[in-house]
Amino acid sequence: MQRNIGRLLLSLAAIITAVAPVLADWNESHIFSKQWSPHARFHGVAALCMALILSPMSLWLLWRRTPDPDTAATVAALVPISYWGPFFIAAAVPGTAFEDPGHHLPRVAGVPTNVLGAAASVLTAATGWYLDRRLRVRD
Repeated sequence: MQRNIGRLLLSLAAIITAVAPVLADWNESHIFSKQWSPHARFHGVAALCMALILSPMSLWLLWRRTPDPDTAATVAALVPISYWGPFFIAAAVPGTAFEDPGHHLPRVAGVPTNVLGAAASVLTAATGWYLDRRLRVRD
């Protein structure tokens, strides 16, 4: 079990990456918002579908038999990191924000929950990758 802790964390990050964005964005505040242009909706749906397609691929890479588990774990880690990491890049672009005016997200310690979720998912994937690599090298 200890040997699989890294893969389990990577699996958790993949599952969160597939499920959380759909739960958060497939609604009137995002994809079906009257404030969003059709082109913005297009990009929103494309991003959700990317996560829905790539996350199961991560799980498959992690748990299949492979002669190259390092590469499999690295690619599996990059999927959630590639989805959630850009939240922080986007926030640095002038005119963007983590939430819309008048639509405030729940907060934990003053931080919007979407920011915490993005950071937690990136850290879970990175920690899972590190532990998988470290514990596998010991065996």
